[in-house]
Amino acid sequence: MLGTIWLDVRYAVRGFLKSPGFTAVAIIALALGIGANTAIFSVVNAVLLRQLPYRNPERLVVVWEHFREGPNAHNVTSPENFLDWQAQAQSFEGVAAFFDTPVNMTGAGEPLEVPAQAASSNLFTVLGADAFMGRTFLPEDGEPGHDPVVVVSYGFWQRQFGGARDVLGKTVALNGRQATVVGVMPADFKWFIKENSRGGKPAEMWIPTKFPVAPGRFLQAVARLKPGVTLAQAQAEMSTIAGRLEQMRPDRNAGSSVVLVPARTQLAGELKTPLMILFGAVAFVLLIACANVANLMLARAAARSKEIAIRAALGAGRWRVVRQLLTESLLLALAGGAAGGLLALWGVDALVALSPPNLISAGEVSVSLSVLAFTFGVSLVTGVVFGLLPALEAARFDANEALKETGRGTTGSPRARRARAALVVSEIALALVLLVGAGLMLRSFARLGAVDPGFDPQNLLTMRVQLPARKYREDAQVLAFFRQATERLAALPGVRSVSVVSYLPFYTGLGARTSFSIEGRPPAVPGSEPSTDVRVADENYFRTLGIPLRAGRTFTPQEAVADRRTIIVNETLARKYFPGEDPLGKRITVPMSDKPEPHEIVGVVGDVKYDKLNGEPYPMVYWTHPQLPYEVMSLVVRTQGDPLALAEPARRAIQSIDKDQPVADLRTMESWVGESVARTRFGTLLLTVFAALALTLAAVGIYGVMAYTVTQRTHEIGIRMALGALTSDVLRLVVWQGLALTLAGVCLGLAGAVALTRVMSGLLYGVTATDPVTFAAVALLLVGVALLACYIPARRATKVDPMVALRYE
Repeated sequence: MLGTIWLDVRYAVRGFLKSPGFTAVAIIALALGIGANTAIFSVVNAVLLRQLPYRNPERLVVVWEHFREGPNAHNVTSPENFLDWQAQAQSFEGVAAFFDTPVNMTGAGEPLEVPAQAASSNLFTVLGADAFMGRTFLPEDGEPGHDPVVVVSYGFWQRQFGGARDVLGKTVALNGRQATVVGVMPADFKWFIKENSRGGKPAEMWIPTKFPVAPGRFLQAVARLKPGVTLAQAQAEMSTIAGRLEQMRPDRNAGSSVVLVPARTQLAGELKTPLMILFGAVAFVLLIACANVANLMLARAAARSKEIAIRAALGAGRWRVVRQLLTESLLLALAGGAAGGLLALWGVDALVALSPPNLISAGEVSVSLSVLAFTFGVSLVTGVVFGLLPALEAARFDANEALKETGRGTTGSPRARRARAALVVSEIALALVLLVGAGLMLRSFARLGAVDPGFDPQNLLTMRVQLPARKYREDAQVLAFFRQATERLAALPGVRSVSVVSYLPFYTGLGARTSFSIEGRPPAVPGSEPSTDVRVADENYFRTLGIPLRAGRTFTPQEAVADRRTIIVNETLARKYFPGEDPLGKRITVPMSDKPEPHEIVGVVGDVKYDKLNGEPYPMVYWTHPQLPYEVMSLVVRTQGDPLALAEPARRAIQSIDKDQPVADLRTMESWVGESVARTRFGTLLLTVFAALALTLAAVGIYGVMAYTVTQRTHEIGIRMALGALTSDVLRLVVWQGLALTLAGVCLGLAGAVALTRVMSGLLYGVTATDPVTFAAVALLLVGVALLACYIPARRATKVDPMVALRYE
């Protein structure tokens, strides 16, 4: 048996070497399909399938608060609610909390801001993660009076400490306080949970913290289910606890519930649907490639009909013929798989290079053993898929007919012709589905790019400064620093305007949100109070960003240095809470301070997209810095020329005030806006590339079938021309045959696109999943390309010499 298989392999290799054109086309088509699948599967494997670096990760859940009347399904919680969860929940082995808080590291060269997380001391125990070197937190870490300690990431250890083994026990100055390094986490450890991770940075330090009992919501929580406890059981218990806390503290928990999300689902987040769409797209590309190669194999089998008949006459049975042809198919598939694997190595590097921040990285995505196993499996399945039909068709031969000199010869059976036509129709249908998907994404991205963010992002340089509380203890010190910073930046050549704001537009979707009350109106029912976002800004903010003033005025210089109980609101707040009224002069109380007091609305400004371009603006209240003296502020500089040319002068200006003060996120506002749509742009680009590849393969497929048909019908065309058929008649005959196949594929593809593109509806903006313009444009494009693919062989048919054609067989 092995001997005959080896003979089949040797015979197949000799046949491929004798037909280098056929072999090259088949391998290239398969390599493109298999390579694209392997590259995308590498990402899917890293994001959705790879084992998380924690013990029993299936028992990890992320715990979110959810306000039934709020816009967000997942919200952070307060320390007091977290402590109640810890005390009352029986479904968990433990509940841990953390929040992202960049820290300033000084005393080791250039001052540096490091992304960090302040966490309860049981975080690593709950996660089930051990240190690579040293230890994680002890229960007493973070307690008042205990020596400060810190655990660092593997990457930070390599970069800042050169991978030195004596890092344990070293001290680092964090926000002016000395902390001892007690552990280094493994290279694959990363804990970064956000509803919107755009713009954020994975933590590189973890600091144990004892959270104060305070009503403000800023904590994220993670829990580990006890063995045998299901997610549904834990969810039911936490819903009961949430109801209990709502009754205990209705002023702070009215309308609040709890949602549990498996860690794997949370980490995949919003990437799951786009990745599955891309994975489906490359699967379509592979199917089209398979259809192309199957067509080639059918044509090759028809051309080898006499050879197969001779083999049968010499004693070869039908199974022996099928096995020989399947061996050839599998060899082609394995060769295509090997070439596709090489393409995937390049493709993964390209995906990492093109991907937006925090989507995929070189350390996470690679062509691993599991990916190679996937490639091998896909190659085998591909070989069977495109090889089985030609093999079975070739086995249905009539030896007597095939051996006749005047028989059908290479024309093939009607069944084979129908099979080739069906394959072309399926190629066109699959290509149309992909093209419609790409067209919808392109139109959606164009609409998104045309959205007005509410300000002018051009020529804006941004930077963030976080003042350490241990050094800047008094509000007056904080206010003085940022006032000096704006003055020194304004003095730089090429600067037109400078401002400060608490949260930049598009910066990670962060901000402050709270309920408020309107003076003169009865108190709202708990849980249904008006709510608003809050930003702290100076008097130049609206002018610097180009935010239009709709009514009233902006802040005066006096209000920017002293609390005058004035605020500015956006159009959405004015429209939503003061319909048909003039909001100017109205007073509202926003509880952002220890002693909330009414503030007068002195101006209404235009809406600004602070979170994402495709989102609706939320009500917004602007306070001056003296009213809410934040220690972390972003500076915005409008320049006359290239903003990045002022990056280093701006950094030096800030550090001339405090040499130990790091400056973070020194970049342009246009880059923030671009990053907000980076994932959409990345997905649109990949889908467009795959759709273009599918269109090319489909065009090649219909061209191949029509060229083969012309060759088959050379004798018939010669007779027609000898009997008086005009060139236009022959042209119309061939083109119409290809057009009929194209129209059948277009109709089938349109029906499939209507059904399948609905899964993309959540990714589209300003375009419906059944947008008729996109469907019509794609259908016309595909018909036009198919007509061109048919026209070339049709023109060749018109050049047939009737005398030569009549002697063709």
